[in-house]
Amino acid sequence: MPTIGSGKYRYDFQRDWAKLPRGWNLGETGHPGPPRTSVQGATAANGDIYVLCRAAHPVLLFDPEGRFITSWGEGQFSAFVHGITIDRAGQVWIADSGLHTVTCHQPDGTLLQTLGTRNGAAPTFYGRPFNMPTGTAFTADGDLFVSDGYGNRRVHRFSPTGELKQSWGEPGSGPGQFALVHFIGADAEDTLYVCDRENHRIQLFTPTADHLGDWTGFYMPSDLAFGREAIYVAGGDGLSIWTPEREKLAQFGPDDPHKGAFNVHGVWLDAEENIYLAQFDRAVSKLTRR
Repeated sequence: MPTIGSGKYRYDFQRDWAKLPRGWNLGETGHPGPPRTSVQGATAANGDIYVLCRAAHPVLLFDPEGRFITSWGEGQFSAFVHGITIDRAGQVWIADSGLHTVTCHQPDGTLLQTLGTRNGAAPTFYGRPFNMPTGTAFTADGDLFVSDGYGNRRVHRFSPTGELKQSWGEPGSGPGQFALVHFIGADAEDTLYVCDRENHRIQLFTPTADHLGDWTGFYMPSDLAFGREAIYVAGGDGLSIWTPEREKLAQFGPDDPHKGAFNVHGVWLDAEENIYLAQFDRAVSKLTRR
């Protein structure tokens, strides 16, 4: 197993970590529409790994060694399903850009709640929820934030019971404006990080939509994950690791010898801060910290 990185951030690199049943895949080619591939993942409290993909079996569950456990969601989602998050209660939230919905599920896939109207896109750019939502995040009080997304240029805030409390954003490149709201995350202090991908930046906000600043120096940032001492950012320039003060600690980019692993759509961590990458070339890799 090759080793990449240096210093404190050295990893054993495991390509194609996810071991699928025979005949299954993480995406399909040769069809019309958006690429069907692995898009994002999340780690459950017990250490099991959820992988969301645009394939016949959209939600896949693995153990930490990549051994397949089960799947669910067959026939429930579109070919452009986009984001998966696990909340503090262990419930699984999925943003489906193709269906214009955000759904909440029990860990076994049982549907608990649907936000938005299935196949009912809201007005483009300035509309109500949703028009091609992309991801979800939670603050400590249980409020839900949705990045919305490809058809809108908005962030929506919901109460824990699903009531819309606030929306903000519009097309543009100024503070609080977005070119594409690709994913959203919340750190331990409830600061919101919004991947404004086509503006090549991450915007920071309070939960009440106050703009705290822009984090630049990226190429098409797609997703991010929060560790105990670092922030992990995935995008068109690969995977980068930063301090909370935005000092770069490591970079694995397109020129890396394993560059196929760093055309990255999604990034997430486990409890040991091993890194999982959802890649555009229909694979999930694991970087195990040495």
